[in-house]
Amino acid sequence: MDREPPPSPPPSQPPRNRAVDLSRGTLRDALGSLGNLALLAGSAKVGSKAISGVLPDVLAACGPMREAARDMLRALEPWLGAHPGLVRELEDFALPRMQELETELSARIGEPLRTPERLGLDRVLARLSRELDAAQALIELLEVATQETRVPLSLAEVLRQRLPAAPSGRRPRGKFPVRLVLDGTTAEVPVRPRAFTGLVGTLLETAQGAGHASLTLRADADWTELIIASDATASGEELMVWAYGVIPPSQAALEATAALSGVRMEVVGDATRIRIPSR
Repeated sequence: MDREPPPSPPPSQPPRNRAVDLSRGTLRDALGSLGNLALLAGSAKVGSKAISGVLPDVLAACGPMREAARDMLRALEPWLGAHPGLVRELEDFALPRMQELETELSARIGEPLRTPERLGLDRVLARLSRELDAAQALIELLEVATQETRVPLSLAEVLRQRLPAAPSGRRPRGKFPVRLVLDGTTAEVPVRPRAFTGLVGTLLETAQGAGHASLTLRADADWTELIIASDATASGEELMVWAYGVIPPSQAALEATAALSGVRMEVVGDATRIRIPSR
């Protein structure tokens, strides 16, 4: 039987870019401020005066946040030649929402926050914070896939350690349970651990949205593969996985992440299969 050829190797890693590092920090800080404001606006214990006092600071961060997102996406563009349109898709999702946030905050400053206005602000901020956090998670996942070094690791241990690990720089929406099923023994394989677990976590989040998510890990002489599915009957080890949100650009971003990471991803029926060359 003919063996399936391995995926083409991803492009070589780009050098560190200080300007992009600064943009990443700006985007994280701005979204952190937005998330904190959204929490304040949604809390019955916080008065409207306190919320009004925070609005100018978050508004002032909108312009730098928009430029930071643009800079990060432009830095990714050279590495996404096989995925034309992905940068534009992410921009078309994130930038209008940043503009909506700026418009909303501008209209609120100096105006009394009565109950109807407070409820309206709460809903808008909660939605925009959730959607922009998800966009940031995808941008950083793509960035990691271009930067990270591939090292030989046990995939079972990588999944056990990294999927439940405390997030760094990204704002998760919560956790959900996943069943990890080990079908036989697996050897160490070369993998980019952060990119790999980010890819798997988002696919699990998509599967979990349709029911109970499961992750089956098996290997042969040439490949180690993972099957990600919505399976209520799986009886493996339970992991708690962080959820960052699934948005329209997620699928295209995951396909690019898989290619950059040197793994093969394909839909098989109602499941998704990831295959990693054994060497």
